[in-house]
Amino acid sequence: MIITAPYAGPVSFPLLVGKELGKIDIDLRNSCKTSIIGDVILDSITNIASLGLDYKIVAAVYIDMYSILGDKNSKKLFTLRAGTLADMNARLYALYTGKEVINTDSRTAIEMAQKGYMAIVGNEIKLGESLEDEFKALGILSPSCIIYSHLDNNKNILDYYNKGISLISSMPKESAYVISSYSEYYQFDIMKEIVSRYNHRLTENKNEIKKSLELYSKVFPPVATLSL
Repeated sequence: MIITAPYAGPVSFPLLVGKELGKIDIDLRNSCKTSIIGDVILDSITNIASLGLDYKIVAAVYIDMYSILGDKNSKKLFTLRAGTLADMNARLYALYTGKEVINTDSRTAIEMAQKGYMAIVGNEIKLGESLEDEFKALGILSPSCIIYSHLDNNKNILDYYNKGISLISSMPKESAYVISSYSEYYQFDIMKEIVSRYNHRLTENKNEIKKSLELYSKVFPPVATLSL
């Protein structure tokens, strides 16, 4: 069984930590660096919808990975490049709050927030108010990442994922080191400060997953084609 996930994406963190600190024996590969399609794929719901595969969603993951900066009353909302999960979340937020989404780079997003506009950025860029908390207040909180598989039995992968979540909680500093080392993106000093913020929660609840499909299909229609 080959499992693929983007090592720079928080959805991969529990498996990276489980593999390294929990000695879980899995064939985990970085989807940012391989063209191999895994038997099991972990990624954002919108990225997976772009793959066009005949797999099924076996679970989904809540991850508190984005921060709100600046003034939430601003009608202009700055976020990262188009097509990223940050962009999709910004567009979902804008749909319910009547804002205009403007794509830019992280530095400009921070600068515009400092000038009184609103921005949504990854926690590793700058910590602010939790976007997840804001979504919850609006009634649109749903898991933004999924575990997608063509296998009949996925119990082991879900058990491994939950073990990784537990390890991140009990060994945050060690987990931060593993994540920063494998990802080749996050700096250790930053990751050790934010690793507990992600608060990964795995769900197999079909109603929660259906809510995610319904919401994200509003900003990225191919999401509606994904199967449970």
